[in-house]
This record gives sequence, structure tokens and C-alpha cells, in this order.
Amino acid sequence: MEIKGKVHCLFEQSGTFKNEFIKLGIPAEDYDIQNNFGETDHVIDLFAEIEK
Repeated sequence: MEIKGKVHCLFEQSGTFKNEFIKLGIPAEDYDIQNNFGETDHVIDLFAEIEK
């Protein structure tokens, strides 16, 4: 599989998956409601955004 562009990781464990993509040389960003570990790229309430 070839991934072109950037990966956007959502919901549970998004940071874990983001970091694995980055290790493989694939640009990635994660989105979460909290930033407990200080590594979340975008802090956002995903459920509220879906409802919009």
C-alpha cells in the first residue's frame, strides 16, 4: 500500500498511530479532545464537530 499525502488520525490512540506513521516516514497529525501527554496536534471536540 502506498500512502500519498498526510495521514489524519482520529479518536482513541490517535497519537500512538500518528507516531508509528511518522516512524515509517509518512507525515501524520492527530486530533483528540484532550492533550494529556502534550503531543496532540489538534485539540478538538470531534463529536461536536460531527454534529455540525
